[in-house]
Amino acid sequence: MSWQLFRWAWRLEAPVFVGAPPAGSLNRCRLYIPARAVWGALTAERARLDLGMSNRGLAAYQDVGEELRRHFRFTYLYPAERVGEAWRAWLPTYEPRLGLCWQREDRSADAPVPDRVFRCRLLHTRPATAIDPKSDSAASGSLRETECLETRWRDERGEDAGPVALVGYVFAKESAGTPSPGIDRLTPIRRLFLGGDTRYGLGRVSRKAPDSVNPVDRVFGCRVELDGEEPVVHSKIALAHALAEAQMSGALEVVSGWDFGQQTTLDKKGAPLWRPGSHVRAFNGKGRFRIDPCGIWHLEAPDHSAEAR
Repeated sequence: MSWQLFRWAWRLEAPVFVGAPPAGSLNRCRLYIPARAVWGALTAERARLDLGMSNRGLAAYQDVGEELRRHFRFTYLYPAERVGEAWRAWLPTYEPRLGLCWQREDRSADAPVPDRVFRCRLLHTRPATAIDPKSDSAASGSLRETECLETRWRDERGEDAGPVALVGYVFAKESAGTPSPGIDRLTPIRRLFLGGDTRYGLGRVSRKAPDSVNPVDRVFGCRVELDGEEPVVHSKIALAHALAEAQMSGALEVVSGWDFGQQTTLDKKGAPLWRPGSHVRAFNGKGRFRIDPCGIWHLEAPDHSAEAR
């Protein structure tokens, strides 16, 4: 069994909200799109494109969702800015004494940008409230704000700095003797609705020329293994939520979501996961992460035989 690796970019056509734990009346937003949310959006669009799916209800989405889980693995999508003809993603990293920071993938020599500063470049808030039908006015205690990823970057002076895209990778399975749909199953999808509140106009992203699906051999510059049961990424930093019994440094959280109407944690046992940007301290910092069908990275001991190859 082997995998093909592709990089793709999705441009924001509307603000995107992917929920994080709130802070008081502020609904906080993540600065990345988890693989699980990517899988869910692709499942919905692929089911709508397939003939006859509209009359099958939930079963259609379940069938398509399981098919995508069997044949594909997705990385997280990270915010990217246009540099010449290419999109360059900003990636998380936990730094000593600074905490969570962000660094552009092609600027390894530059100092990381603190999370607070980076959020000011990318987020805006939308006020909202519930209406009391008896008084036709704002319900008591319901005023809140929701953070969203904006469609345009802001520079240090708060001025427009170009469009925002979301960049990530998709692994497509190649199985000897077993039919596999390959990347052609996904390339007809040119538009997705990511995150929450999509019925209120949020979450619309699209792929337009030249933002095509391109074959590559690395994930954000990290070496990969494509000839195993699961794809593997060699990285000293977890670029997804990660499960590790070995030593890491960063931050932990328990993450849950909805799976065909049922709430579940990303780790089926409810264990806390290392947040994106957490560093590998074991194995001399040589992390080897296996990607499972839900997009969770599992830290494993280095395979020295694979390194020799």
